[in-house]
Amino acid sequence: MSESGTHSYFDWQVSTLMLAYDVIDPIPRTDTKRQAQREQEVQREIHDMAQATIPQVYKDNPQIDFPPAVVMLLTRATLKRAAMIVGIV
Repeated sequence: MSESGTHSYFDWQVSTLMLAYDVIDPIPRTDTKRQAQREQEVQREIHDMAQATIPQVYKDNPQIDFPPAVVMLLTRATLKRAAMIVGIV
């Protein structure tokens, strides 16, 4: 996955989990401090999820693009986490 592709994918992951958390614990849009705090927490959660999901060979060499199989693993992990947050799983 290219750098710009990685960035937009990360944005999708953040948005997906932010929306899931909004389902169970909405934050008023005017509460920018709490919104920023939640976003930092979600970014940290996604980082941890990626570290647990991405095969070691890609962690050892971040210059290698992820093949579709790795992106699919990350997508499944993100959607599964969103489903857990909202109580579907």
